[in-house]
Amino acid sequence: MPHVHITWLEGRTPEQKRKVAEGITKVLQQEANAKPEAVHIAFVEIPATNFADAGVLVADRKRTP
Repeated sequence: MPHVHITWLEGRTPEQKRKVAEGITKVLQQEANAKPEAVHIAFVEIPATNFADAGVLVADRKRTP
Protein backbone atom coordinates (compact mmCIF):
# COMPACT_ATOMS: atom_id res chain seq x y z
CA MET A 1 0.00 0.00 0.00
CA PRO A 2 2.14 2.91 -1.22
CA HIS A 3 1.68 6.27 0.47
CA VAL A 4 3.10 9.19 -1.51
CA HIS A 5 3.39 12.67 -0.01
CA ILE A 6 4.13 15.55 -2.36
CA THR A 7 5.15 18.79 -0.70
CA TRP A 8 5.26 21.76 -3.02
CA LEU A 9 4.41 25.43 -3.26
CA GLU A 10 0.72 26.14 -3.58
CA GLY A 11 -0.73 27.21 -6.87
CA ARG A 12 -1.38 24.04 -8.88
CA THR A 13 -4.83 23.55 -10.34
CA PRO A 14 -7.00 20.53 -9.56
CA GLU A 15 -6.38 19.37 -13.14
CA GLN A 16 -2.60 19.48 -12.62
CA LYS A 17 -2.91 17.52 -9.37
CA ARG A 18 -5.21 15.03 -11.08
CA LYS A 19 -2.62 14.40 -13.82
CA VAL A 20 0.19 14.02 -11.30
CA ALA A 21 -1.87 11.57 -9.24
CA GLU A 22 -2.76 9.54 -12.33
CA GLY A 23 0.86 9.45 -13.49
CA ILE A 24 2.27 8.41 -10.11
CA THR A 25 -0.40 5.75 -9.71
CA LYS A 26 0.37 4.39 -13.18
CA VAL A 27 4.12 4.19 -12.48
CA LEU A 28 3.57 2.42 -9.15
CA GLN A 29 1.19 0.01 -10.83
CA GLN A 30 3.64 -0.77 -13.66
CA GLU A 31 6.91 -0.78 -11.75
CA ALA A 32 5.91 -1.98 -8.27
CA ASN A 33 2.85 -4.09 -9.05
CA ALA A 34 0.75 -1.85 -6.80
CA LYS A 35 -3.01 -2.03 -7.19
CA PRO A 36 -4.34 1.41 -8.15
CA GLU A 37 -6.91 1.31 -5.34
CA ALA A 38 -4.06 0.80 -2.84
CA VAL A 39 -2.10 3.91 -3.89
CA HIS A 40 -2.61 6.94 -1.64
CA ILE A 41 -1.28 10.37 -2.60
CA ALA A 42 -1.32 13.45 -0.39
CA PHE A 43 -0.60 16.90 -1.77
CA VAL A 44 0.80 19.23 0.87
CA GLU A 45 0.70 22.80 -0.35
CA ILE A 46 2.92 25.39 1.28
CA PRO A 47 2.40 29.13 0.79
CA ALA A 48 5.42 30.94 -0.66
CA THR A 49 5.51 32.96 2.56
CA ASN A 50 6.11 29.76 4.55
CA PHE A 51 9.01 28.33 2.53
CA ALA A 52 12.57 29.57 2.32
CA ASP A 53 15.47 28.49 0.16
CA ALA A 54 19.03 29.54 0.94
CA GLY A 55 17.71 31.77 3.71
CA VAL A 56 15.31 33.71 1.49
CA LEU A 57 11.54 33.37 1.47
CA VAL A 58 10.31 32.15 -1.86
CA ALA A 59 7.74 34.95 -1.77
CA ASP A 60 10.61 37.46 -1.72
CA ARG A 61 12.26 36.06 -4.83
CA LYS A 62 11.38 37.41 -8.25
CA ARG A 63 9.40 34.88 -10.20
CA THR A 64 10.23 34.40 -13.82
CA PRO A 65 7.62 33.05 -16.24
